[in-house]
Amino acid sequence: MPWMDWTALNHVVFVHVPVAVAFLLPWALIAAQRSGRGMRPWWVTCRYLAWMGVLVSLIAAFSGLLLARRLNFLAPDQLLAQGGSGDAAIFRLHQIFAGSSLLMGIVTLKALFRRRADHQNIGFLGLLFGLIWAGTTLGAGYYGGKLRQPSEQLEPPPAAPAIVEKPVSTTEMLPRMLDYLSLEPMHSEPVRNPLHGNRWIRVWVTSGAEEAYRKGEKLPDGSLLVMSSTEERWGRPGPDAGPLYAMEMKAGKPVFAYYWPRVPLAKRGETGGAERAYWQGEDSKLSSCMTCHLDGLVPTRDRSTWTVPRKPKVESPPTP
Repeated sequence: MPWMDWTALNHVVFVHVPVAVAFLLPWALIAAQRSGRGMRPWWVTCRYLAWMGVLVSLIAAFSGLLLARRLNFLAPDQLLAQGGSGDAAIFRLHQIFAGSSLLMGIVTLKALFRRRADHQNIGFLGLLFGLIWAGTTLGAGYYGGKLRQPSEQLEPPPAAPAIVEKPVSTTEMLPRMLDYLSLEPMHSEPVRNPLHGNRWIRVWVTSGAEEAYRKGEKLPDGSLLVMSSTEERWGRPGPDAGPLYAMEMKAGKPVFAYYWPRVPLAKRGETGGAERAYWQGEDSKLSSCMTCHLDGLVPTRDRSTWTVPRKPKVESPPTP
């Protein structure tokens, strides 16, 4: 999985650290308000928590930006939400609280490192800024939690074009794509394909086109190639089905189709925010397919052969 995708999908994991700091830091700051001997351990505790909160908040802010673009809350060239209603309004509040939290974290960190004598307390400013920081962090976590279960229709950014689903006709390629199990399998097991979202794929072709596929030659007219895919999980094929890719040869030219009946929330950036995608023919969303497969199949040397890793079989000793 590309590192940017991994960072975006783990945004929810990163935000646990700032939220934990928001719960713990106020208690350490309150304990560090008395004067006298033995205050330095409380100073160290407060400063350690503040450093951890600020550093991981920076990571969480970056991963949140990537995730917002994948979920179509932000356009690719957009940093701040423009408002709106529903999920867009909640996301804007989440972004405001998150930005305020990051700013207050830096201010609190600076206040905690003011020069103090060993017998002095951490200072009232550190306590005040720390409480404000904790409040903004919890506010960001609250609105972020509401976004984990968004409404059925994500509101696209203003610059994004409206997504119009075309009705499915029985004369189109879709019914034949769905019947891909009746075709001839070209892979005995799934292989990882980095060029198609790092998914695990299997290729199926119509009878009579097997030899052309194995040699990397142009498929005969009328033949159909379907590539089924599975989303990756922990370096292996996961439980979620990916999209179906299809290529049909007509008059020596490939015709493409793409079908994903249920797009996972984390993958909707690939479909422009759509929960279901079906593109075929001259659809502009298939331009990348047309570019890579202008003449049909890619060369055999460019095909992936990365199969699922298996542990070596250990022969058990014969029983006496």
